[in-house]
Amino acid sequence: MEGRITALDRDIYVAIREQAVSGRQASQGIEDCKVAISELFNKITDIKGKAQDSEKMVDEICRDIRQLDAAKKNLETSITALKRLQMLITSINRLKDMAADGRFELAADLMGAVTQLTVFFEDYTRTPRIKELLQSVSEIKMNLRDEVWLACVCVCVCGCV
Repeated sequence: MEGRITALDRDIYVAIREQAVSGRQASQGIEDCKVAISELFNKITDIKGKAQDSEKMVDEICRDIRQLDAAKKNLETSITALKRLQMLITSINRLKDMAADGRFELAADLMGAVTQLTVFFEDYTRTPRIKELLQSVSEIKMNLRDEVWLACVCVCVCGCV
């Protein structure tokens, strides 16, 4: 019996010792898990911060793109206006020459184009030069009308060409 008690004591001692080792290992495992969780939390926080920085950068890039799009649209509008202004000035000069030379049929064709161009510039009448050009077109129309009328009267009355 004493042999049995000694064996049981030894088994109990071994079990207690294994339990103590297991407890220490469990405590170490728990500490390792706490450290891993803390590192994971730090990495998630870091990733979240980088994601917010990236989102802010994307927002800034999108804002810059919108500003560039607006600038491009303004530039295209300005270029179109300048081209039309050049066409209007050239057409006005040609109309004056045609009226002076009595080429009324060609002047009538060109007057249609000039009228379309003046419609574009109606919103720009606060600009002195545009206002002058539009007044010039009105004067040329009146002069052409008067000259055509006089030419018709001359042909009808005098029979001269």
